[in-house]
Amino acid sequence: MLRTAFDGARRRRIYLFRHGDVSYVDDQGNRVADNRVVPLTEWGREQATMTGKALAGVGFDRAVCSTLPRTAETAALILEGRGMEVEPIEAFVEFHADNAARAHITDLNQIAYAFREADKPGGRYLGGDSFEEVNARVVAALEKLVADPEWDTLALVAHGGINRLVLGWALGTGLSTFPAIDQNTCCFNIIDFDVDTETNAIVRKSVRAMNVTVYDVIKGGDHLMSLEQVALRLSRKTAA
Repeated sequence: MLRTAFDGARRRRIYLFRHGDVSYVDDQGNRVADNRVVPLTEWGREQATMTGKALAGVGFDRAVCSTLPRTAETAALILEGRGMEVEPIEAFVEFHADNAARAHITDLNQIAYAFREADKPGGRYLGGDSFEEVNARVVAALEKLVADPEWDTLALVAHGGINRLVLGWALGTGLSTFPAIDQNTCCFNIIDFDVDTETNAIVRKSVRAMNVTVYDVIKGGDHLMSLEQVALRLSRKTAA
């Protein structure tokens, strides 16, 4: 759908999704062997189906996801029945922690609030990926997508950490707002950006909606943030 800003610029839109619910920790508080390949839970599939129905009237003309199965599965359910191809892009893969460093963590606050180091110089996610390096990778991939003038409405299905970077790009704040943003499972965000009709250069960006969850619009179902939920599940093993 062609949108035009007040000044005549072409207005394009990104629907930015986080994948549906998964379980990185079993009922006994043990981490799964490889969190890169975890599938959606039954609740995660239900979330994605509900989200797809809520957005049935949106005319997506391109869809991308990360190369991890949970985003591909979420995208397929959200876009079910549309006959769209979903393009996997490696650059949108979630942050990786250092497994050895994480194994020695005794204070679960370090996991619950691992993103608080994102805006610190040299900050790393639980001893693993550099926030600055992943941000550069994601922004480069995003700007490559935006440079393609052939689409108007994009579905991008990624991860909690990656979405925070995309939102930082849209807000013009980079990593400084990263710790203050949360992304619930299967949430969506709406980002508009206006481009010059002749050069396709971006002239402005705006975040129209953030962390919208069709299954819990008022955020009354769970007061914990996403990494706090992971820490809570891990605490079951500590308490056992």
